[in-house]
Amino acid sequence: MELITLSNSLRIFLNETDSLRSATVGVWIGSGSRFENEENNGISHFIEHIVFKGSEKRNGFEIAEGMDEIGAYVNAYTTKEYTFFYTKALDYQIIKAADILFDMIRNPRLLESDIETEKGVILEEIAMCEDDPADVCSELNERSIFKGTTLGMDILGTRETVSSFKEHHFREYMKKFYVPERMIVGVTGNFNREEMLSKIEEYFGSYVCTENPIESYDVPFIKGMTLKKMDTEQTHIALSFKGIPLEHEDLYSLQVCMFILGTGTSSMLNQRIREQLGLVYSIDSWLGRYLGGGYITVSMSLGTHSEEKALTETIDIIKNFSRNVTERQVEIAKEKLISSLIMSREQPQSKLSAMGHSLLFHGRFIEDDEIINKIKKVQLADVMKAAEKYLKLSEMSFTAVGRVREESEYRRILKHS
Repeated sequence: MELITLSNSLRIFLNETDSLRSATVGVWIGSGSRFENEENNGISHFIEHIVFKGSEKRNGFEIAEGMDEIGAYVNAYTTKEYTFFYTKALDYQIIKAADILFDMIRNPRLLESDIETEKGVILEEIAMCEDDPADVCSELNERSIFKGTTLGMDILGTRETVSSFKEHHFREYMKKFYVPERMIVGVTGNFNREEMLSKIEEYFGSYVCTENPIESYDVPFIKGMTLKKMDTEQTHIALSFKGIPLEHEDLYSLQVCMFILGTGTSSMLNQRIREQLGLVYSIDSWLGRYLGGGYITVSMSLGTHSEEKALTETIDIIKNFSRNVTERQVEIAKEKLISSLIMSREQPQSKLSAMGHSLLFHGRFIEDDEIINKIKKVQLADVMKAAEKYLKLSEMSFTAVGRVREESEYRRILKHS
């Protein structure tokens, strides 16, 4: 592993693996909806789209055809805290693929005609998400628990903001956020080191550091009840608790806790709510972690006839988790977490993604062995302590979407439970 920092603060990491016949190049930018405001909400995601419409050297078709003719794959996605662009190609074509990728990001043409066309695409994407009750429940859940902060804003933005964007909005935003101190360029696989470094410096070496680094701030957790009626066959429910930010000492204890509670097929919730009672098709638990804040969520989708029983049983399991969890469950969860980590890291793209995210938000590479050792150190007492600390029913937030009941009914069920 080689880490290089240019004079303008751009960080580059190179992970050469000669045994592979391909390479993957990724570019991370600290640009996402949490760095936006009510007027430009959705602009980070829009930029992810619009750069594919053309650069100063290539139009959109030439970008697409250029990647296809060398057999390369290119894609991108936007989260609340970063945007990630990447391409994968055979070793002898990776420099050509990197040239197209870097050109898109560094020199987007941002034509008004392209912007107007892409508005229609993104408005359709918003409509698609609004038709998916699971997506709606997830968005409403984060919007409510992070109410009053930019972390509660949707990644896609709103119809109003998306429709309002003009060329100058993108140029102003990119001037502030597409800067070297908020960027990482990473390469993994089989590639020519000198050629790749030359290509990176060609496109990004002239960037000027603007002293606008990614900064963290504490994000409060807001408990409450959010309900939205939709014409669906099922109701989608999320029970959320205050969690932890990206880097926290309780991370691995909580990950083991989540696996035992509702992530694995042998988890308490899956075995009781699905396998024994047949109340749901799926039930899950996970951690949502951001800079300065996070949450724990248990989610399920089910018919109205199953709701009360499923909620009562779920809350009972959560309430008694620390008393019922066993040493064997902890050992099984640890082994599963370690095996999942190792298997995912055998995929070059997965490893690249993890390395870039780690460097962007932690300022260092969190090595796999470090993670594995921390997972191995988790004991039953740590898991019990984490459950008691974070799974507080008195501080729970409740979100439901679909064939929802009256708020008073849910409050009755939760109070009784």
